Amino acid sequence: MKRTFIATLAATLLLTGASAQEKKRVKFTEKGAEMGLISRIDSVKLDSVYKYWDAYVAEHPKDENAWHKLYDAGEEKVNRAYWQKRDRNVSNQLRKQLNIVPRMQQAIPGTYTYYYCAYVGSDMRQTEFADSAIAVLPNNASDHVYDRLAWYLIGKKDTLRLTKVLTQYYESGQYPASALQYSYNEMQGMEKGGVYLGNSYDDIMGKFILQLVLDVHKDKILCVEGNAKEHVQSMFESIDIPYSDEIFSQFESQPQDEQLIAIMRYIFEHSKRPVYLPAKNIRPEFLGKIPDEVKACLYNEGLTLRYSAKPYNNMAVKRRNVEQRYLMDYLVLQFHPEVKSFVTAKSSTSLAFNYLVLLYDLLPYYKKHNPEQYTRLNLIFTGIMCKLSGHGWGFPNSDKYYSINYSKEGGPHYEFKEQVGFRRDPNDDEETFKRKLREHQEKNTRVLIKTDPIE
Repeated sequence: MKRTFIATLAATLLLTGASAQEKKRVKFTEKGAEMGLISRIDSVKLDSVYKYWDAYVAEHPKDENAWHKLYDAGEEKVNRAYWQKRDRNVSNQLRKQLNIVPRMQQAIPGTYTYYYCAYVGSDMRQTEFADSAIAVLPNNASDHVYDRLAWYLIGKKDTLRLTKVLTQYYESGQYPASALQYSYNEMQGMEKGGVYLGNSYDDIMGKFILQLVLDVHKDKILCVEGNAKEHVQSMFESIDIPYSDEIFSQFESQPQDEQLIAIMRYIFEHSKRPVYLPAKNIRPEFLGKIPDEVKACLYNEGLTLRYSAKPYNNMAVKRRNVEQRYLMDYLVLQFHPEVKSFVTAKSSTSLAFNYLVLLYDLLPYYKKHNPEQYTRLNLIFTGIMCKLSGHGWGFPNSDKYYSINYSKEGGPHYEFKEQVGFRRDPNDDEETFKRKLREHQEKNTRVLIKTDPIE
């Protein structure tokens, strides 16, 4: 049986995971520092943002939007204080010092902004604040508010209120259409009643919109991995796997960093439903710790990985998904502006990149056996690379860099390249450095995808 072994995919799968960091320049102004940008500015600019909105709310104490921006800037300062010292007492002390939520309670009590910020900023995530925010949630809430409140309702399995929040989210136009399309394609490739086991709530948010708002793929079971006792019990109940304290004690007896693997392995082996993982963000710690006998049972089917103890021709399923199930015309030409997002699971560039990385291995087969499908997939890849030309992706703790470039050599076309970074010897003069760099690039550059000449 032909199959794509997961270990051979590791390098490319990681390319599209949460650790991938696209190189972007962030344009900064105090007034324009939104939630997606604020984590990307330096400490000096962050202080400037905070001071701007702190002064603004002093003059306009009833402005909810201004309070929200002040809160976002304040929480970013608090988060950085924690990561700098790795001490929760330090960050909590700074939060008390900034005193934003208590000031909000005095200025804008009873508003969704106050309730939401009180919920997010409380150590125990007090549910009464979340419930109050949902009750008065306006139609013009920001995307990260919708995200956070939807996470809360997903955790509570409150389908009624989740449908309300996600309907508002969808109708606000803030959830990127490309992210919904990608989620739709992931579920399109799954068998009926399949379980989608995401790494985070971001992985399943769009899928819940598709199910509860657009009424499609309602047979799929959506879960997020986790090792907390209540979370494991909830997962097992959703998947129809018997749960008991005795079963959970088996996971607790494992070392802390191996508990999640043990839980996922148990799901793989005891679920009566087919279980799928997102192929776009298999984490290195997962790949490194999962037993080889389980790893050998994970088959790539395109945008998802499926667990199967019985070998099968997954490449045939992958071709079926590409030829019959995935809707990918939007990747060639879009007729509406794309909603930008800094969240990997919603980023149009990151998701488009996934198609390149996860499907390019079909090109040699199609070129030999199915010229029509080869032409179609080449057109889709060309459409993606046209939009992403000049972009580059790198990774923390990695010396590899990936880029898409336009070339006229041999006819105009696009190339997707992998390069290994070069570290300069401080003792080299400029001429020696350039020579070594050129030689290094020649030996350590690999073209992963080369499109046909563009007519």
